[in-house]
Amino acid sequence: MASGALERTVEACAPGIGVAPEPRSRAARLDARLLVAIASVWLLWGSTFAAMRFAVATIPPFVMASSRFLLAGAILYAICVLRGKAKPSRDDLVRAAVTGATLLLIGNGTTAWTVQFLPTGINSLLLSLSPVWMAIVAFAWGGERPARLAVVGMLLGFAGLALLLQPKATSAFPLWPAVIAVLASVSWSFGSIYQRRAPKTGSLVLATALQMLFGGALLAGEAALFGEWRAVDVHAITAASLGGFAWLLVFGSLIAYSAYLYTMQSASTALASTYAYVNPIVAVILGMLLFHERFSPLEALASAIILAGVALMMLPARSARNA
Repeated sequence: MASGALERTVEACAPGIGVAPEPRSRAARLDARLLVAIASVWLLWGSTFAAMRFAVATIPPFVMASSRFLLAGAILYAICVLRGKAKPSRDDLVRAAVTGATLLLIGNGTTAWTVQFLPTGINSLLLSLSPVWMAIVAFAWGGERPARLAVVGMLLGFAGLALLLQPKATSAFPLWPAVIAVLASVSWSFGSIYQRRAPKTGSLVLATALQMLFGGALLAGEAALFGEWRAVDVHAITAASLGGFAWLLVFGSLIAYSAYLYTMQSASTALASTYAYVNPIVAVILGMLLFHERFSPLEALASAIILAGVALMMLPARSARNA
């Protein structure tokens, strides 16, 4: 695909990429561009859990994640070069290093590992707690007190998590990958709040490219640490894994991830975080259709409690001060 066509594709799904973010008051009005970006995050990100499971079936997880972000970052950086906007500042590099570590190395890279052991719906559900962690980080960092209804939502989220991770509910899947998925959600939440508060650049494409390149490089080091590069067998990689990788590269990284960064820049935390209770629904449906996954009654109850808590947190936040 020519660079101009790719750039138009990315900007169509993450409007505003490559230009200074719109003023918050204007972006908050839910114009058509922001709606397209939010819909991309809702639907495409929900599908990435299934794509990851296909990809890591024959590609080591950290090798897969590293290759995905290095390729996506290189493509976006090439676009910046062609547009003459590939000169990062020191603040750009610091921001990319921090978010590349928190969002991609720990947040996304760890998820690529946990999908080997957890059902896609459960994995997505554990990560859907990110608005709860975001509220805690925002309070600890900036002293932002959540509304009473949001506190109720947080308590529901924790209750659902406790129910989901208690032994009777985890008999069908290992506990430690679930705990690690929760830690990945915490890291993702911190990186997202940092993303909003760090000094902004004029080009979101450059910021995204640098973040992916830093994250991909860190993941490459992690893959080397665990001996995954030596374990790669090119001849054993199946077409399904390649298809999953291609989906993650194009729709997960270039489009949906860029759209997420745009919504975090241009919308309220509440609106940008709504993916947290839409993605699990998409992931559960795809898990049932593609992998014949089923929830036990206890898992279904815990899932409903978690999603109700996350949804409840969204209700009062529209009138609250943005994170």
